[in-house]
Amino acid sequence: MTKERRQVRLFRGTVLLTLFSFFLASCTSFYHFRPLSNPDPSALPVAKTLPGTGVTLGLRSYHLAQDTHNLFGSHGLWREHVLPVLLVVASENEGQTVHVDPSTLLLNYIGKSYRSISPSEAFDIAWQANVPYENIKKTFYYTGLILFTVVTLGLGSMIWVLPTPFSQPSPQRTAFGRDLSYKAFPTKAIVLPHGKIGGLLYFNVPFNEALANRTSLSLQVTVVPDNSKLSKKTYTVSLPLSSLGKSQVNPVMQMLKGFF
Repeated sequence: MTKERRQVRLFRGTVLLTLFSFFLASCTSFYHFRPLSNPDPSALPVAKTLPGTGVTLGLRSYHLAQDTHNLFGSHGLWREHVLPVLLVVASENEGQTVHVDPSTLLLNYIGKSYRSISPSEAFDIAWQANVPYENIKKTFYYTGLILFTVVTLGLGSMIWVLPTPFSQPSPQRTAFGRDLSYKAFPTKAIVLPHGKIGGLLYFNVPFNEALANRTSLSLQVTVVPDNSKLSKKTYTVSLPLSSLGKSQVNPVMQMLKGFF
């Protein structure tokens, strides 16, 4: 085999590897945004109205694997036991404002209480489930990028494409991280008359879906009258999780979904 033929084969191999690497990286990095609606709380699986206040709270838990995947895709939430819970609060009475204290939100699970975590913390935990896959994908991508640069621009131009260490990206630099924030329950949870707020709360718990019927969400709701002569009232509310259904997962497919 002549030197020219070896160079042609090397060039073809480099081009194919580069195309494969870019194709793999582009296919695996695309994120599908799935909208989350805040329906009337009474339409959710669990609902409770505070007597005499016109305040209704509704809850839906996403503890089943297929529910979490339908909402965020296979990005590690379910595998790392991050439990999303949808909470919607509506107020119908005039002349009052309703406040939900975020510091009182607790998930009570088999005798222990867990505070909600922020969207950024949920992203950090979920990202750990995909660390091996992320490193493999980045290795393919940067290998192809470096080889392509060497072939097209020469070895001296390689330095500009050398990758930085495979560090975790910030949540706001990824579509998945931003989506966690978009769907989160607001930190300033104030409901005006005939108003409604809602969003997801994230809990990191060693959750077993078979014990969902022993799990509840507790919080404090304060009703503040517009009339200063009337005193505000604080209610402690407990909402059980819905225990219907069973996760339909295949461990091998979960590993493949983590890569692709």
